[in-house]
Amino acid sequence: MMQKLITVGNSKALTISKEILKQVGDVDMAKVKFDSSKKRLIVDFNPQEMVDAVVDKEVYEVAKSLMKRYGKAFAELAKK
Repeated sequence: MMQKLITVGNSKALTISKEILKQVGDVDMAKVKFDSSKKRLIVDFNPQEMVDAVVDKEVYEVAKSLMKRYGKAFAELAKK
C-alpha cells in the first residue's frame, strides 16, 4: 500500500489507514524503528510492549486517563 506523507512544520507525518486501525485496535502509542540501510520504517503497535517499557505503570494509566478526559483542554492551553 502506498501512503501519502503530510507536511507538518519541518516534519512529515504518515497517516494510518482506517483498515489498519481496525486491525490494530485502540492504541495511543507505537514503537517506531528505522532501518537506514534499507530505508524502511517499522511501526509496532503491540500495546502491552509499550506499557511494559514504561517505568511506572500506574503513572502511565493515570496520564492516559487524563489525556482521554482533558486532551482537548490541554490542546487549547498549548495554543496560548
